[in-house]
Amino acid sequence: MLGQHLVPMLKNRGHEVLAPSQEELDLTDAEATLVYTASNPIDAVVHCAAYVAGIASSKRNKHHSFDTNVTMGMNLIRSCVQSGIATMLNIGSATVYPSEAPQPLLESSLGHGAFEGPIEGYALSKYVVYRACAMANEQHGVAFKTILPCNLFGPYDNFSLETGHMLPAILHRMHKAKQQNEPIVIWGDGSAKREFLYAPDLADFICFALEDFQRLPEVMNVGSGVEVSVKEMHQRMAKITGFSGELKHDYDRPVGRLRRCLNLHNQQRLGWSPKTPFEEALAITYDYLKETLE
Repeated sequence: MLGQHLVPMLKNRGHEVLAPSQEELDLTDAEATLVYTASNPIDAVVHCAAYVAGIASSKRNKHHSFDTNVTMGMNLIRSCVQSGIATMLNIGSATVYPSEAPQPLLESSLGHGAFEGPIEGYALSKYVVYRACAMANEQHGVAFKTILPCNLFGPYDNFSLETGHMLPAILHRMHKAKQQNEPIVIWGDGSAKREFLYAPDLADFICFALEDFQRLPEVMNVGSGVEVSVKEMHQRMAKITGFSGELKHDYDRPVGRLRRCLNLHNQQRLGWSPKTPFEEALAITYDYLKETLE
């Protein structure tokens, strides 16, 4: 999803962009990754590739998520070092924060506690790749930096009812419920809060960061600064989709941590903020979903 927005933005700013598909370059193949980085004139790498799924799927596939994401990250870091590529922006995740870390989440909390159980595989993989970037910086004198965005959404997201993240999966479920006149089930009591960032806004930040890369710290949060409860998110989605049915609660479903809000001190220091209000971004995302289902 992120790459689909980022590539055209970078091209519009005059950059030559290499964006190989998984079929063109399998990052879990160490030899293929090294050959690719060594044979192309690359100035900087933005590592967007990831195996990502919703909380239920992540819980079932912990090892696959961990193994795939760590393998891709390690292969890419090693290949960049060996190919003389000194600049990398690693796209991490706010899931790397310990489950008991104080809110809002500050970068200094990284590594001080256990990961959230259901998403442990994904979270640990993202932490390992971040730390590998930091160690490469120390040993090899490169500039491999990591950003930790909050929950992303937008066009090109995974809207699967089985494997999609919370927001796109719920948006798809509500669209179907509206058509079939069925109720919507909210996991838990709806009080859990999340911070959401529109994917094109994160792509804009990446373009901004690459043009002033030396000012970026080694690791930093990127977010919207706006928290939305799960219940409020359903209510806003109902307004946008035109859903007027019943909202029910299933208290046996997993809800994850009750809050994940980022401290955005570094983002504010750099002078960047997202441009798209949540409701506007949600409406654009819903329009995209409808187009894909037609």
